[in-house]
Amino acid sequence: VTGAVRAARSLPYRQGMTVLDAVLEAGGLSDFAAPNRTKLDRKIEDRTEILNIDLGDILNKGKLETNVMLIPGDIVTIPERLF
Repeated sequence: VTGAVRAARSLPYRQGMTVLDAVLEAGGLSDFAAPNRTKLDRKIEDRTEILNIDLGDILNKGKLETNVMLIPGDIVTIPERLF
């Protein structure tokens, strides 16, 4: 988990872990996070797929559609908001 979280870190894979689980284990969002611009980089064979994650909607509205299950090697990136 990288970017605008309180403690960016690499997490051991756990069966059933979701994007939200990983962000919470990284201490949650920093004050400068842009949660609805979160990206998930997933390597599939020889290419990288980038998924858009609406983390703000997950946290604030309970919309879980983009709270995807993680697989080993996934990278969750929360960018900082623009001022």
